[in-house]
Amino acid sequence: MSRVSRLIAVVLLVSSAALAAQSSVPTPESVIGFKPGADFKLATYDDTIRYFKALDAASTKLTLVPMGTSTQGRTYYVALISSERNLARVDRYREIARRLASPQGLTEAQARALAGEGKAIVHIDGGLHSTEVAGPQHTLQLAYDLLSKSGDAGVQRILDNVVLMLWPTINPDGHQMVAEHYMKNVGTPGASTSLPVLYQEYVGHDNNRDAYMLNMIESRVMEQAWRQWEPQIIYVHHQTAPFPTRIWLPPFAEPIALHAPFLMSRTVNTIGMTIAQQLEERGLVGATHMGTGFDAWYAGYIDYTPMFKNIASFWTETALANMAAPRDYTIKDIPQAYQDLRPQSLYPSPWAGGHFGLSDSVAYMYGASMAVLDYAAHQKDTLLLNRWRSGMAQIAQHRAGGPAAYVIPKSQRDPVAAVEMLKRVAFGGVRVSELTADFTVGDVTYAAGSWVIPTDQEFIALAREVLDVQKYPDIRESPGGAPEQPYDAAGWTLPLSMGVEMRTIGALDEPARAALRKALKPLGQTPGPAARPSRYDSAGGVDPAPYDSAPGLGFETQPLAAAIVPPAGAITGDGPALGIDPAQNNAFRAINQAWKAGATVAWTPGAGGRSGRYVIAGMAPDAQRALVQTLAIRAERVAAPAATLRAPRIALFNPGASMDEGWTRWVLERFEFPSTPLSADEIAAGGLRATFDAIIVADEPRGVLAGGGRGGRGGAPGAPAAAAGRGAGAAPALPEGDANRVRAIDEFVRAGGTLVCLNRSTAFAIEHLKLPVRNTLQGLGRQEFFAGGSLLNVQVDPSQSVMAGLTPTTAVFFNASPAFETLVGFRGAVLARYADAGSPLASGYLLGEEHLRGKAAALEVQHGEGRVILFGFRPQWRGQTFGTFKVIFNALTGAR
Repeated sequence: MSRVSRLIAVVLLVSSAALAAQSSVPTPESVIGFKPGADFKLATYDDTIRYFKALDAASTKLTLVPMGTSTQGRTYYVALISSERNLARVDRYREIARRLASPQGLTEAQARALAGEGKAIVHIDGGLHSTEVAGPQHTLQLAYDLLSKSGDAGVQRILDNVVLMLWPTINPDGHQMVAEHYMKNVGTPGASTSLPVLYQEYVGHDNNRDAYMLNMIESRVMEQAWRQWEPQIIYVHHQTAPFPTRIWLPPFAEPIALHAPFLMSRTVNTIGMTIAQQLEERGLVGATHMGTGFDAWYAGYIDYTPMFKNIASFWTETALANMAAPRDYTIKDIPQAYQDLRPQSLYPSPWAGGHFGLSDSVAYMYGASMAVLDYAAHQKDTLLLNRWRSGMAQIAQHRAGGPAAYVIPKSQRDPVAAVEMLKRVAFGGVRVSELTADFTVGDVTYAAGSWVIPTDQEFIALAREVLDVQKYPDIRESPGGAPEQPYDAAGWTLPLSMGVEMRTIGALDEPARAALRKALKPLGQTPGPAARPSRYDSAGGVDPAPYDSAPGLGFETQPLAAAIVPPAGAITGDGPALGIDPAQNNAFRAINQAWKAGATVAWTPGAGGRSGRYVIAGMAPDAQRALVQTLAIRAERVAAPAATLRAPRIALFNPGASMDEGWTRWVLERFEFPSTPLSADEIAAGGLRATFDAIIVADEPRGVLAGGGRGGRGGAPGAPAAAAGRGAGAAPALPEGDANRVRAIDEFVRAGGTLVCLNRSTAFAIEHLKLPVRNTLQGLGRQEFFAGGSLLNVQVDPSQSVMAGLTPTTAVFFNASPAFETLVGFRGAVLARYADAGSPLASGYLLGEEHLRGKAAALEVQHGEGRVILFGFRPQWRGQTFGTFKVIFNALTGAR
């Protein structure tokens, strides 16, 4: 046989093998029954995992790995897709990625060698906002094509150079619920109705806002996976492109996060432009960038927080039609500003309308994902090396300048709150140490035992984003115009919102830095790559147990986080009962456990600006000690008071699919307050006082009236939905159902009940219970007043029972919030007010501070025999504001 003949035979053999491999890979439709993107069809999570398991069984280029458990008990899966050779060596490639992510001790030559040896690890997923339905569908086709198109040179390049972590979704519960709901109702009007419950337990759409707090199990699953694998790219699909564009891509709008590593921002911008170009090459027009409201200021996006760990992380927004139903658009459907179809610099191929359905959304997502993989395959060495470069740049930057460290004393008003904060930062990959001796800088001495976060570490940008005060830039829509609204929050500084004392050590010279390093004992395992989890199987997933407030915070799968524990609980004094300061959030777990155990709880009022305290009686000494030690609280033995409090019967208004109701429920559960969900129909039926002592209405713009839900989404900063107050003019007559609800709530309060209204729901109580209160911000435009989701300081009297446990100056989260003025006939108390002079801004942005000066931020209004508590802020915002949880709890206990 000639040489040419032998070559032809080899080519034929390879081609035959490729065809055989392709034919052995099942198509999506052979398993789920339809092509991904088909009109009126959605694959559920169960369908999707069934298909991926079929791929796992059929192909040596895919390994399906369980990665943890969702809130509802579903298993997370990630499909590792690469060449057979790469998957055989995947542990080595993961080791390389993790070593480059922890750059200390690596020379540039060593880093280059590792980058050359390694493979790009790329995370792509089907999204987490489950009503954005195209994301999971596109992962089915993407996986099939990568496994079946072995003769395609571009696909082979990807398989040779990339290890793809393909997640069908990062919200399994929501994917299943939404797809099931749609398929059950398809062909009926119900197909276009919203899911009647949140598509992720507690948080719904806010599942993309929890990436630094890690309150949700799902957030911790992803964080754990990223620390196990350290990918160089994280790409999360979304589906809300600004109409008429077909897909929004980075660069982000202004402003971006202050501490986002420069090199990662450049990489994300490059990837965004690469996606746009490759979509054009596929004939997919209508991509746009920037200038459309998608800024990257807020640090809590799950698809942007990894930037602070030197990962090129981003999201895109593909057009959404109507779930899986197609739609036809004419030029008249396009906003007038775009009807001329004029090419723009960042929107050069305007979409002219036409037929658009789920298959089109899938095509844009597929094209975008393939563009990212193609970029990673071509830039593999650069991606890996830049991970090292970016980490080293963070270290060098903070060694050259300040701050040098953050110090959190163990002596805190609520030591467990400090632990809550530090465990989250540590779980995110930031190393925490402990001072072994007193350390002095200038005239300040930091006590031995204090927790310390040195800033010369590779992931320090995360700590800086959540610990520093935010100063949102003054960006105007036009010269002299209204401020640009942040896409999310403007300020969230954790020490302020959580009530934690923290001190910052400024820049130090090298001898002082060396002295500080010598005084520190790293917590957990040895710093460096060995400190990060190494397993990637199901055992490496996150503990699915409900989050525990203290002392175990549910973060014990991460060694460093597990090593951060509060000081031991302690009891002082003599007497049969325990007095507990409500400055400690776990005081409320203690009283709830006491009630459950059959003990009694009393309230001892404060005076003269000094907080009262709760007193637990009727527990044996051993039970008292166990309670104090388990909850890490400080207590004093005191005499047992005669009068006691009854465990409150609490109702939480549930309008359906309300995020703020979900967050409120999460907070209540974490601190062991039993509550009963209360629907609008149950309210309308009346007789509430016989069943409940307190009713909570979360941040619902319409209160308990019809048309509520999705509470907590924010709104215009002046709370325009709020009523101006009594005397503002006659309101139109309410529908019968609403009138019945108002009557029932009014009767409940007048009969001695407590109504607790959070933020915008205060407007309902003011208007419909005819309270002598006025919202002074009503009617102000953004050019006059704007706060944009910020932390503002209020003045409180801790001797008032509702405010017990707070400091005289406390930061509260202001978001579309009211400010109050009492009117003639007011009976009650001002619980919190803004100072008469200066600016109350603590973190974020505030325009029009003069409109807040001297105004009330919270009120207790007597109404008949009961009371209405009006909180003009969000005391439980996203489970972050540990410093103000207690005002809700105090309002519920009935302490007077």
